[in-house]
Amino acid sequence: MDLQFRKTLKLFTVLFGVLAFGVLLGVSLADMGYAPTGTQAEREEILVDLEIDYGNGDEQSFPGKLAGRGDTVLDVLDILERQNGITIEKRNFPGLGVFIEAIHGVENTNNSYWQFWVNGEYSQVGAGQYELKDGDKVLWKRTSERPE
Repeated sequence: MDLQFRKTLKLFTVLFGVLAFGVLLGVSLADMGYAPTGTQAEREEILVDLEIDYGNGDEQSFPGKLAGRGDTVLDVLDILERQNGITIEKRNFPGLGVFIEAIHGVENTNNSYWQFWVNGEYSQVGAGQYELKDGDKVLWKRTSERPE
């Protein structure tokens, strides 16, 4: 090989390595919630209060959780999982949405399952469809109650 070709090949290899590293870093940051997606208007920050009632006497509160305008109740659960280590087990039902199977190891049973309320109102849509507004108060509760 001639010297010019080897220099070009070496430069190409270095540039490809830098590009691959950048892509991997960007994907990792986006997965952790650090890289914004969408336009600035879509990512306007909002504050949401989140409470989890495990149905066994244990409760957790997360006041002033930072979210983005346009985020759903499900998005806030994902944020909670990444930032606070609260494990969320979910199952996707194509055409219906995502069903919460367990929060922080507390699973659904035959007669108690995870449900959510926003500002004291039982949601009529799934967690992936309910778009939050600034100041919303979300309650996740494992219960056997049948909201009307």
